[in-house]
Amino acid sequence: MKLEDYENVQQKEHMLHITFVRLSTDYRLYEIYEMYLLKKYKTLSLLILWRLSSTFLVQTAHVPDEYWQSLEVAHRLAFGYGYLTWEWTLNVRNYLYPFLMSVIYRILALASLDYVTILIMVPRMIQAILSAYGEYRFYKWTQNKRTMYSLCINWYWYYCATRTLINTVETALTMIALSMFPWRDGHIRNLNFLWIVGFLCTMRPTAAILWLPLCIYHFCTNWKNKLTLIGQYSIIAIVCCTSSILLDSFFCNTLVVSPWEFFRVNVLYKIGDFYGTHHFLWYILCGLPVLLGLYYVVFFVCVWEIVKHPTYFHRQTVMLFTIVWTICVYSLLSHKEFRFLLPLLPMLIFICTSCTYRVDANSTRIERQIFVVLLLITNVVPGFYFSMIHQRGSLDVMNIMHKEITDTNDNKADILFLTPCHATPLYSHLHVNVSATILTCEPNFHHSKNYINEADTFFVNPARWLSHRYSEKENVTIPSHVITFDNVSPEISEFLENYRLLSKVFYSLHPQPNYGRYIHVYKRK
Repeated sequence: MKLEDYENVQQKEHMLHITFVRLSTDYRLYEIYEMYLLKKYKTLSLLILWRLSSTFLVQTAHVPDEYWQSLEVAHRLAFGYGYLTWEWTLNVRNYLYPFLMSVIYRILALASLDYVTILIMVPRMIQAILSAYGEYRFYKWTQNKRTMYSLCINWYWYYCATRTLINTVETALTMIALSMFPWRDGHIRNLNFLWIVGFLCTMRPTAAILWLPLCIYHFCTNWKNKLTLIGQYSIIAIVCCTSSILLDSFFCNTLVVSPWEFFRVNVLYKIGDFYGTHHFLWYILCGLPVLLGLYYVVFFVCVWEIVKHPTYFHRQTVMLFTIVWTICVYSLLSHKEFRFLLPLLPMLIFICTSCTYRVDANSTRIERQIFVVLLLITNVVPGFYFSMIHQRGSLDVMNIMHKEITDTNDNKADILFLTPCHATPLYSHLHVNVSATILTCEPNFHHSKNYINEADTFFVNPARWLSHRYSEKENVTIPSHVITFDNVSPEISEFLENYRLLSKVFYSLHPQPNYGRYIHVYKRK
């Protein structure tokens, strides 16, 4: 072999060696990058799986709003039939959330996938993903695994996280906005969070109560750029308000400012009082203990730590002020519900899990293990009961009615619901355009003396109400199906003589007034 040929071979071997090393290095870098992505999205994937599991495990109803202020409205927008409650006829509610749901419904219909099970489950799955993403963003911001675990096992959040409630949407979006919030000691300086807050306040005006102190804090910590901030805040507010007004006005066929209508009806006219009033301290004595469980005591210990060291716990101090402010304002309103506190839950749990270093240092390992066991028990037990047992009949009875109508191909069915108003969903769970009559419970808009709504009038004397509606009027069609609770059936036995009991559905072990333990479904003979 000539010297030149030998040198060429050596050069080729050297180049092959370099290429092999580069390929090995690139492959190793690819492996590292793949592991990085896997690690990065592993938490998000697990959170999504955890939330998706609850779409199947949570088989009960909570409050009427999860259907009547979202799915029922979306069903009417998408398919052209349905029932709207008085809030929508008076233009009190914002259409953004139902409109987005109706788009999903239309896509499913175009794909010929508008089966009732899919129409029920898909919105809940989308809500599950949104809640999981909110938790992920909140975890990435707090960098506190205890906060994430505590939020995941919290029974009330698990119970609500996949429901189509505007409170659930508000909670998820609040977590995302908090992760984007420009804290004084943070590195974020943009106003991206404000877009979420803006649209959140148009969807649910009471969200402004929670975000008001945080926005004031942001403004005060950026006082040097106050003119720029005022301009940016104004632009975002104008865009969000204009979009909301245009959307609501389009669906209502008239100029509507739904946040103002919401404030006028619920605050100025105190319509919320019609649905129940509670003591001023209800949120402190009942609301927080139910939401926090064992953390209720820990929370007050943490409050003491924050008060003593406000500089060290800077973000917790701001959150605590926001929590106290929000609860105080909510307490001034006589109508109170547990779900109204949901957007505060992530901040409450973050405080409870980030200010306990003194308690952890002074407690033994056994004591911490006992606390964890008790924490699991006090969340799993109520979570199982409320997710699987309490008020499951509201959904089960609609499954039975859907099957009854579709199996018999009875599109002329006429269903009479003799239950407290909105005790069950309706067309969003039937997806059949049949006649349905429900007992209404509209507030006293005209301030009439001795006003009693239709549902209360029925429960005062069910037999007389039925006699007045069906016996004393001519040309009134007798319903093909009657749905009522077992405590009402004996009182209307004469009316039910022409019916046979089709199904007896379990509702709850501890029913509220005017509800029963079982729901009876009757079919005309």
